[in-house]
Amino acid sequence: MSSSRQVWAFPTALIAIANISATWYKLVSERVPEPYLDEFFHVPQAQRYCQKDYTWDPKITTPPGLYLASLLIKPIAGCDISALRALNVGAICLICLLSYQIRRLLRQPLSPRRTKKGLSTPKSQDDDTQTSLFDAHTALNISLFPPLFFFSGLYYTDVLSTLVVLAAYSTYLSQRRTQNYLLSTLITVNIGVLALLFRQTNIFWVAVFPAGLAVVDTLKYYDELLDAPVEVAGPRHYSAFLLYLPRDVLGRPTAVIKAVFPYLILLGLFGGFVLWNGGVVLGDKSAHVATIHLPQMLYLWPYMVFFSLPLTLPSLLQPILPVLPKQLRSLITTNLTGPSSPTTPSALAAILFNAFAIAAVHFNTIIHPYTLADNRHYVFYVFRILFRHPAVKYLAVPAYYICALLTIRILGARSAPKARPKNQNQQKPPSAKHDSSVQISFVVVWTATTALSVITAPLVEPRYFIIPWVMWRLHVPAEPGRAATVRLALETLWLLAVDAGVGYMFLTRGFEWASEPGKVQRFMW
Repeated sequence: MSSSRQVWAFPTALIAIANISATWYKLVSERVPEPYLDEFFHVPQAQRYCQKDYTWDPKITTPPGLYLASLLIKPIAGCDISALRALNVGAICLICLLSYQIRRLLRQPLSPRRTKKGLSTPKSQDDDTQTSLFDAHTALNISLFPPLFFFSGLYYTDVLSTLVVLAAYSTYLSQRRTQNYLLSTLITVNIGVLALLFRQTNIFWVAVFPAGLAVVDTLKYYDELLDAPVEVAGPRHYSAFLLYLPRDVLGRPTAVIKAVFPYLILLGLFGGFVLWNGGVVLGDKSAHVATIHLPQMLYLWPYMVFFSLPLTLPSLLQPILPVLPKQLRSLITTNLTGPSSPTTPSALAAILFNAFAIAAVHFNTIIHPYTLADNRHYVFYVFRILFRHPAVKYLAVPAYYICALLTIRILGARSAPKARPKNQNQQKPPSAKHDSSVQISFVVVWTATTALSVITAPLVEPRYFIIPWVMWRLHVPAEPGRAATVRLALETLWLLAVDAGVGYMFLTRGFEWASEPGKVQRFMW
């Protein structure tokens, strides 16, 4: 029975997302048959490409990857709006597939030093039913992520862009085990360039992010990195990691350069493009002028918590458990929180975070003209609340801190137990000291990459945070026990509820602007 559940776990998830996305696509096609909003630019551009007319619309600022993909499938599907939108239905299913594959790859920790010493490396239970179900369920939930899933029914860049970034990350995880360095470099560079054909900011996720992780892997190979599991880490661990990292890198310069060389090539190619193009964006550059916008890193945390709210339940409920009746406490512990207790927040971390946040809000809050000029987007209503009174943006700072704390705590959850070596006398890999599969090195690299990808954008867009959320969600550990399974199911229901609510508003709650009578405007991300 367990074996059957394991075998059918991922196919079931794939069938589920295929049916859900196909239903969404059908509803959009019936209710909104004409191009809407950005489709007004994307659809004609794609149709010109299909006719071998490569004239560029200067109002389009992203690269032509979406249109090239449409050109490739033209012989099979055609280039009408229905066929163009269907491309993203296939892409969201492939995102589910790649998410599952990445989860499985993340279960294969490297310990090459032990291989060199002639010691066999204990492997995690890749075939374990519980983790297989968790990975399949995680892949489904990632595919249902509302700011991503919504665009699977429209002709936008985001779904295919995310797909190619995941392909690049999957390649990085796979190539860590290859012995053919030249082939690995060629594959890495080619997939990275492909990702850049969809969105310029992908450079951070196909070059900077894997380069940072490659440095970490290289230093761990030589047992020279001062790392720690997230669940036990405090400010001193992060400080020590950042303090000693330059020393560790300088101690192995040749190995580090070799590890990051493919990503240096990508950065060089991207730099060449920027020089040739006269800037990062294509077309009209006036509305996309890069600037420093630090509060983007504050808006990130409520975003993360909102979309995975059920995963925060252990941290939210643990403080009140002691005052609850014994039966209710036992019920909640068994079905929602599990037995683990969150660590006490660091006072120093809280002070530093809030001090930075207040300074960023006071000196660097930027309101792009588009943000408060377009009431079709939910961000418009969020910022109307934030700026209803001058004090509100400062009162939000503690909420940013709490959400950041919850987000990192989720990464610090105890993961499912690993298989023990057959020979109990064999040495354990370094990670065996703790059950958590997430180290502070990942948190540092992920946070730095996210910051680089969003703080140069003056416009606040939910779509800008899609890849940071996806990468974070991929690394949430698989916890053993009923409580984790229940939270995962609740996350699915929550994501479906948000998807349904946003879909309902988009399809049925249209309105008109006085300036454009007779034209339906729709709510969307």
